[in-house]
Amino acid sequence: MEKSTSPTLGLAFSGSGNRTTFYIGFLEVLSEAGVKADYISACSGGSLVAAAYACGTLKEFKQIVFDMSRKELMAILTQKRGNGGLYSLEVLEELLRDKVTRGLHFDEVKTLMSFSAVDIESGESVDLCIGEIASAARISCTVPGIFEPVKWGNRTLVDGGLLMFLPVKPLKNFGADVIVGISTGGTSHIFAPGFLSVKKFLDFFKKSLFVKEIKLFASNFYPKNLDDRIEIPNLFTTLGRSMDLAIQANSKIDLGDSACDLVIKMKVAKANKIKMEPENLKKLYELGRVSAAQNLPKIKQLLKAKSVV
Repeated sequence: MEKSTSPTLGLAFSGSGNRTTFYIGFLEVLSEAGVKADYISACSGGSLVAAAYACGTLKEFKQIVFDMSRKELMAILTQKRGNGGLYSLEVLEELLRDKVTRGLHFDEVKTLMSFSAVDIESGESVDLCIGEIASAARISCTVPGIFEPVKWGNRTLVDGGLLMFLPVKPLKNFGADVIVGISTGGTSHIFAPGFLSVKKFLDFFKKSLFVKEIKLFASNFYPKNLDDRIEIPNLFTTLGRSMDLAIQANSKIDLGDSACDLVIKMKVAKANKIKMEPENLKKLYELGRVSAAQNLPKIKQLLKAKSVV
């Protein structure tokens, strides 16, 4: 008689922004129940939690998030002097490398991971699953227009949530037996359909004003001490290009939910307006624990159905 083969579990984390602690609570309950995630595919803030889980520092990451003051959080958004964004996430990457990933690479952790990104120039979806984990997680959090795009080889990358918040395809490529999608967002990608109407304004704005006038207009919204050398037109180009890609993605069929064995959606009123306050973060953490406890029997049942004797 052959030994039983344990089925593998793959988790897909959507973009989360200020709802990252939901995933921390969710993974804690799974671990306490002895359920291991063999594969994790994530984008945006979900990549940070996935990185901590795979590197065995989820407890430390949880403490960092809960202990961080608003001032410290804002300090992570460093001023930049490059192109295509208001800020850089270099400080976040350094924090991750020092406190969470400890310099580990994807091939040095047991949980196979893939972080979702988009090449802003070609419009192609890029799965980051090789190299240093901290760098890849930083790239996956790079919301276009807010944070400067990151060079990765010959590509210029931003947050994968630009095209789709629930990156399921990598899990299928990994060969996960059971795929569970966990969504904390209210839309399928970064830009909600209604917000895309802003694109028309941007197009008009770029055509109607000269560079000098654009800089004068933008100076009212940029930090006062932002270096004058920042190239404002490149910010408009990045944001406009991002919206073009989001519009294209919005017209395509969303394969995220249909490719999952189970989809779990966070239920909270006005999730997109939740502020980064300690009490809110703890509520979302507890909500993640409750959600995991409620769905644990389903996950175990799916795994059991896939077991081979």
